[in-house]
Amino acid sequence: MDNEGYVLIVEDSPTQARHLESVLKRLGHQVYIACNGKEAITLINKERPLTVIADILMPEMDGYQLCKMIKSDHRYRDVPVVLLTQLSDPKEIIRGLESGADDFIVKPCSEDLILTRIQSILSLKLRRDVSIKQVTILVVEDSPTQAEQIRFLLEGHGYMVIVAADGREGLDLARRERPTIIVSDILMPVMGGYEMAYEIKHDKELKDIPVIFVTSITDSRDVVKKASVVADGYFTKPFDEAYLISKIESLIAVSKSDFDTIDQRGIEVNFAGEHYVINAGRRQILSFLLSTYENAVQQNRDLVYMHRELRQLNEQLEAKIIERTSELRASKENFKAIAENASDGIIISVSGEGNVYANRRLAEITGYRIQDILNIDINGLICDDGLSHIMKTLPKITGGKPQSYQYETSVVTRDKQTIPVEIALSRTIWQNKEAIIVIIRDITERKKREEYLLKRDKLESVGVLAGGIAHDFNNLLTGILGNISLAKISLNPEDRIYKIMIDAEKASIMARDLTWQLLTFSKGGAPIRQTASISELIRDSATFSIRGANIKCAFTIPEDLGIPEIDKAQISQVIQNIIINAEQAMPTGGIIYISAENVTVMADDELPLNNGNYVKITIKDTGVGIPEELRTKIFDPYFTTKEGGSGLGLATAYSIIKNHDGYISIESEVGKGTSFHIYLPVSEEGMPAATTIGEKEEELFPGKGRVLVMDDEEVVRGVVGAILNTLGYEVEFAEDGSEAIELYKQAQKRGKQFDVVIMDLTIPGGMGGGEAIKKLLEINPDSKVIVSSGYSDDAIMSSYKKYGFSAVIAKPFRFADLSRVVHQIMSH
Repeated sequence: MDNEGYVLIVEDSPTQARHLESVLKRLGHQVYIACNGKEAITLINKERPLTVIADILMPEMDGYQLCKMIKSDHRYRDVPVVLLTQLSDPKEIIRGLESGADDFIVKPCSEDLILTRIQSILSLKLRRDVSIKQVTILVVEDSPTQAEQIRFLLEGHGYMVIVAADGREGLDLARRERPTIIVSDILMPVMGGYEMAYEIKHDKELKDIPVIFVTSITDSRDVVKKASVVADGYFTKPFDEAYLISKIESLIAVSKSDFDTIDQRGIEVNFAGEHYVINAGRRQILSFLLSTYENAVQQNRDLVYMHRELRQLNEQLEAKIIERTSELRASKENFKAIAENASDGIIISVSGEGNVYANRRLAEITGYRIQDILNIDINGLICDDGLSHIMKTLPKITGGKPQSYQYETSVVTRDKQTIPVEIALSRTIWQNKEAIIVIIRDITERKKREEYLLKRDKLESVGVLAGGIAHDFNNLLTGILGNISLAKISLNPEDRIYKIMIDAEKASIMARDLTWQLLTFSKGGAPIRQTASISELIRDSATFSIRGANIKCAFTIPEDLGIPEIDKAQISQVIQNIIINAEQAMPTGGIIYISAENVTVMADDELPLNNGNYVKITIKDTGVGIPEELRTKIFDPYFTTKEGGSGLGLATAYSIIKNHDGYISIESEVGKGTSFHIYLPVSEEGMPAATTIGEKEEELFPGKGRVLVMDDEEVVRGVVGAILNTLGYEVEFAEDGSEAIELYKQAQKRGKQFDVVIMDLTIPGGMGGGEAIKKLLEINPDSKVIVSSGYSDDAIMSSYKKYGFSAVIAKPFRFADLSRVVHQIMSH
């Protein structure tokens, strides 16, 4: 006899172990020997045995413990376990049944009895395995491609497959062929998967056939929920082949476990003052009965006939059990197969009994243990009294079909926090009793996303208006600020009119800053970025903001802080705006704590950021804090809680950080203070080029050369020309790109080429700088061109070098700003 696998003997007596080994080897079996239960487990984990024969009394781990471990492991639970007993105490047999043993051999026994018993149990296992492998699967799928794919997969695993194109054909085939399992799509013509499954579950002949649904992520959520009530499992298209096979095998395994089950709860036995729960099947119990008679059988040949009759009865019972599915595979088990792996919380309540089921996910959402949830009133978890009213008025189940209701509310957790949830509830049947099933979905992240999108839409709406106003206003400010600068250089600093010009210039700069704030959260607020060390920027901006205030800043900034790619002026504005808010929140003074650190953002951090490295800046005050109902509004444009506030400071900060591909968030507690967290992506370019510290903003740079100024606004052309003439440059003007190109060509022909060209980016009704630069570079690839605009909605302003420009200057600008930019270009 050539058997695959081996028989494992677990016996601490070497003599008895060798005796059993010689008997089994005569049958052609390969035999391994373990001297105790622990050694046996090690061998089993290395190689699966055909069967295990174990003595009951052994050191370290006895036969009962070994049997329980084998039967509790899904990989080996179908491995037959035979216990060797001396029947010195009836409790031995009861404990053996309780541990799940498949058979018993009474010691001492004859070799013939051992051979007969082992042959019988191996033969029975073989028949059972063969019967379970003879599986027919009905695939119901209206897509020929999907149907063929599933058929190919299942037949490749040895299953017999039949196919139906819709629910009606599937129902007819199910009644005719009696398949083992049905795999069905949900949405199909003629009859859908739900209707077919509903008919099957209400057909006495078909109701025990497991149904697995195939769905897609585009299917209606209501359809999927409706279908899950009558399904034994479901998976999504495109499906995971390994998952489908695993699901089918698990359902076969359930049928296999039903083979021996008498009652899922087991049989309760009181013997000799002790309580036992026996989960053994009919075959084990019959084996127990036989074992108790074996000594007498050996002494009295008249009992041999009874022994054979009982054996035959045992085999007949097993054959009948294999042919049908156990009645215990009822709706509760069908439901639990889905509920325990659900991403939503589920609780079932039976009238008069209270809560009878809650899944793990509900415990995670609420913070309560499952046992605690079962013992509390479900209405106590909900923030409003709507659930109680709905449960009372929910329509009764009619025609066997459940009615459902869905709404949004909040749940109170164990630590008294409120979580937004979506609740769906319907009436159902639980263990032949009418019940209500409540599905609770945590929608915290969805609410955060909705708030984020709403906030973004508000900014974009205001930005469209703000950008249009700011564009024209900046052109006017260029004329005002430039002429003030020209007037200043003609006056004595001691003159009264000079001081008036200083005040006018300050007012113009304030107007410019207000315009930039408007542009920042408009579509035109794109930052002009460069890699820059942010450490000094943080310190300088914060220190500047608290000058003259009863406030101190405490800094915690590491030396190895990452280098982001930022618009320094905009990020400085963000820090100043937050510091000013913190200062106003601490009217009696105090300390503002400012820290920065390198962080890595991953997908599980649940931040609206791409994965990668970031600089995280935290600004924390110890002020009055912000009430919870106001926290979602603080980044809204024009929202302010301070008299005289513009409501643009934090809205501007929010938009700047968003335009830097970063993120800003807030934490606050009334009476304790507020913390702002800013995330800025780290640049891959590394350290920026060295900069000159303490650069003089008012320094002027006289020069010589020819400059061509292209701008459609006469006031801008006038002030720019006056500034450049004052610095010593020769200037010519063009109103649009076409005129500028023509003047440039004429200058080349005369041998009086322009050294620098200043181009306005946007020319209404004419050629702007974006188009003109291309034509100019065709004429002279070495042209030095400065792009200028009062509205930075174009990518050219933030990536000017990419488009061929040599430098950029944003309107409005001062005398010194234009002087410095032209000087830098002329010097290179």
